[in-house]
Amino acid sequence: MLTFFRINSIFQVITLLALLLGIRLIFISTSLPLLTYELEWMLIGEKLNEGLNLYSEVLTQVGPLSSYFYQLIDLWAGKNQFVYESIAALLIFFQTLYFVFLVNRRNLFNEKNYIAGLVYLIVINASFGFMKLSPALMANTFFLLALNATLRQIEKRDGVGDDVFEAGLFLGIATLFHLPSFIFIFWALLVLFLYTSINIRQTFMVILAFFMPIFFMYLFFYFKDQNSYFTNIWLFNLIETFDFSILSIKDILLALTLPLALGLLGIVRVLRGHRYNSFQNRSHQLIIISSFFALPAFLISGLYIPSNIIFIIAPLAFFCAGFFIHGKKMLIPESLFLIFFILVLMISVTGAKPILGIYSNGLANYKVVESQVADKYQGKRIFVTGPHIDAYHNSSMATGYISWSLAKYDFENPNNYMSLSNIYNNFKKDMPEVIFDKENVMEKVFKNIPELAAKYAKPEKGIYVKK
Repeated sequence: MLTFFRINSIFQVITLLALLLGIRLIFISTSLPLLTYELEWMLIGEKLNEGLNLYSEVLTQVGPLSSYFYQLIDLWAGKNQFVYESIAALLIFFQTLYFVFLVNRRNLFNEKNYIAGLVYLIVINASFGFMKLSPALMANTFFLLALNATLRQIEKRDGVGDDVFEAGLFLGIATLFHLPSFIFIFWALLVLFLYTSINIRQTFMVILAFFMPIFFMYLFFYFKDQNSYFTNIWLFNLIETFDFSILSIKDILLALTLPLALGLLGIVRVLRGHRYNSFQNRSHQLIIISSFFALPAFLISGLYIPSNIIFIIAPLAFFCAGFFIHGKKMLIPESLFLIFFILVLMISVTGAKPILGIYSNGLANYKVVESQVADKYQGKRIFVTGPHIDAYHNSSMATGYISWSLAKYDFENPNNYMSLSNIYNNFKKDMPEVIFDKENVMEKVFKNIPELAAKYAKPEKGIYVKK
């Protein structure tokens, strides 16, 4: 397989597409598990299409560009998991081809081939969590564009050009998809200072280009009189919660241990390569540095799931590819690659569903459990207090209180005027027919808002039904 992908032709593009489709067809008998944060993305699109305003009425910490992209998908397909995953597959295919272009166009290896793209495609499918249409996956596209823009400046023999602003611009757009992406502006500035002759004016160009898309997004919310929600709920509310669990870290380590081990060996082989010129050596160091920035971007995300560590994929894929490219004999690299491919794919598949009695039950903490809503409440618009949103999978959600980490400040402070005002306005605009009070907060809320209390009866403990 490696021998075939050493050839640089259009047939390798078709083969990469066939390989991606083949990997996805493995899950055709049973679709990928629906995850709670994936359901949140679907609910964001649904609520925005119902006319609610982002951040003031739809409470979430998902980036604005991601949220509006989910709105477009919902407008077309609703809460269709297959459509979301199909778009994610197309995005992964684009990233794979762009990664091949980046490696070959910048001459990061001494031979032009598709091995880097092949390895990228395998590593990004190391966990079924990477296969979801996450904000981080969308942001990763612009990280790759910024990576190419930065490498282009290092490659120039006549010094840094004014097009250096592209690196900052792409990272600014990435931040609007996934807020922790902002960490890479420090990476871009660091490597430009280390490996180019960038001056103060060009440095300010990069920084201003980074802030430009964020500023225009702020203006968008400003003219809607929603700018305070944009800044308080999303922009300056980076670390709201830390969803840490041993199971989550186990899933990440299980998926990435093999690529990490091979990537470390690849670093040794690539850095020891004697045929690389000065630009190539600096480029290899730049990619290593980018991998170090992927860790803080993951940590400040607050949600420790595979999709949020996706920025490590490009550096891993590059050095894993370097490990195979620098193999001295034909048979050994081919055999090692097949073992690598089969093991990575097996780990990914067994995390999603049992294969030959093997099942690692990956991302168990985040899998949506089918909620058993009583028949008499079926078909009604519901609201559930608490972080568990599984009930919204097959039921319509009322109000825009999607993220409980944000909503709880209103519901757990019923003596605060602003909290009561927020609850009243949100309920008035999108009144729930049934409230499942898992957090036992509604009694105090209704006590302080008698007008709302008069609209509900309590037929059983923890359940309120609109009269």
